[in-house]
Amino acid sequence: MAETRIVIITTGILLLIAFFAGGCLENDTGINSKTGFLEASITIGPLCPVEPCEIQDAQKAEIYSARKIQIYTENRKNLVKELSPGLDGQIKTELEEGTYIVDMNPLGIDRTAGLPAEIQVLSGETVYLNISIDTGIR
Repeated sequence: MAETRIVIITTGILLLIAFFAGGCLENDTGINSKTGFLEASITIGPLCPVEPCEIQDAQKAEIYSARKIQIYTENRKNLVKELSPGLDGQIKTELEEGTYIVDMNPLGIDRTAGLPAEIQVLSGETVYLNISIDTGIR
């Protein structure tokens, strides 16, 4: 009976050691669970001065890729990422937990609604932004 108790206690201690060692090893390998995501939906328009607008997908892709969405640290001292939306106008990126400024350098006479925007990224969560870019074409 005493031997059974010793085996149970020893097994429990070994399980605890394995549990804590596993956590330490995970941190040592650089796995960072303190990240979240930014998802942005970008609309650009008008694309033509006259309706209906006949524009090819290749031209539309160039228009979207020319607009660079910039993500800065909270104090705007460091550019963290610069992203171009795809043809669908979507951006998704992973960011470390923290506060960021999302902005865009206008192209030509572009104006943006909602930028610059301050966002707070939390671990395991997604921040959503809708960005509207007015090209000024009339």
